[in-house]
Amino acid sequence: MNQLSGRSIAALISLMTVGCGGGDVAGEARDRQPAEAEEASRREALARPPAPVDVVIPQTNPRRGRILFITNGCVICHQVNGVGGTAAPPLDRPASQAKVDPLAFSARMWRGAAAMTALQSIELGYVIALEGQDIADIAAFAASSEERTLLTLQSVPSAMQDWFLDTPYWRSKDWSEYKSRGERIPLEPEAE
Repeated sequence: MNQLSGRSIAALISLMTVGCGGGDVAGEARDRQPAEAEEASRREALARPPAPVDVVIPQTNPRRGRILFITNGCVICHQVNGVGGTAAPPLDRPASQAKVDPLAFSARMWRGAAAMTALQSIELGYVIALEGQDIADIAAFAASSEERTLLTLQSVPSAMQDWFLDTPYWRSKDWSEYKSRGERIPLEPEAE
């Protein structure tokens, strides 16, 4: 019998492993190297603080916000300066809050989005489409005591005044039932 060198034995084992479906041991080690390097790179990236991201902060225009509040129909459900419907919460901001935070305003809108869009679909027949700038301007209007005083009943078209909703749905206790139904809003709030 011939004696085999160490190198020959390794080559034979490698051939037998590949032939038996075991794969290429050296090739598997090479495949692991990029994966290990990628994992090390990922761990290193996670250890570093994230790079800052530029954020667009819109310039707000409370006058434009007042006009949008009327023309988009927000006034049908929301009051500002005592003008408008009471189906949704009033949007007046306390005089003590001098700064406008459009993101906080948007977050409050988001929390009421299901109810708002359902009411808009029922009352207007469509859902109001607002851009980020529109929301920032409406937030500025709601926060501007000077601009709020310019909203009077006379500044709202009389046909739109007939649409004011005076059932305070936002105080209703059956919003969980409303949310499960998705579209239908109760006609009368539950008695407390």
